[in-house]
Amino acid sequence: MGWLEKTAVMLALAGILSIGIAAAQPLGVDDITPGASSRFNDTVTPTAVDAQAGNVTELSISGISVTSSWQGFYGNITGSIILADASGNNFYDWNVSTPTGQVYASRNDSVTWDGIDCTDATGIEAEETFLGQNSSDPDSVTNTYTETNHPAFQVGTASIESCPTTQAYSSGGTQDNQFWQVLLSDTSANTVYTTIIEDTSPEGFNDQPWHFQLLVGENGNEPGTTPYYFYLELQ
Repeated sequence: MGWLEKTAVMLALAGILSIGIAAAQPLGVDDITPGASSRFNDTVTPTAVDAQAGNVTELSISGISVTSSWQGFYGNITGSIILADASGNNFYDWNVSTPTGQVYASRNDSVTWDGIDCTDATGIEAEETFLGQNSSDPDSVTNTYTETNHPAFQVGTASIESCPTTQAYSSGGTQDNQFWQVLLSDTSANTVYTTIIEDTSPEGFNDQPWHFQLLVGENGNEPGTTPYYFYLELQ
């Protein structure tokens, strides 16, 4: 292939991610500097109820428990499409004002993109085992990715449709037409958490406009953290 035919895509995610992307398939993120991270305040003062000897009292209790299985990432995408040689010398470039495509995250740094497809029942069971889940847990993979109605899209040359899917919340809470979460696996059984880029930057879970929100699994019952490798593909 001649040098005039070689293309690459350079992106910045949320102003902090520097990425190179090939037209043929997703490529890994070169560098990431994470922004602020936060979690629900689970140290609130408990409510007291008076007890008196001889009494029996009915209690209706409601509360919140923070998941020990999931992490969320979110952000925006800016950048350009470039025509360049192998040394990174630009022949031409084009601004990307409304990015489309997918953001991917995997615990594996060498995803096999050829042959990537929907995660099947065996893959879901293996992911639940990694996360320390039972399929009956309220926040299990099985009970999270309960749909298969995501928009069809391409990963490299592979057509992806009807995979296990769900939607991250928007500013109004639950919704069914944006921030799609799709569960993929490669031919080596590596789970690839995927979200479709929103080119209109709708308001996300915290009432701010985002191009993407991505849900990934993490076993919070084990000490330490879990590294995820990020990939992007523009289409």
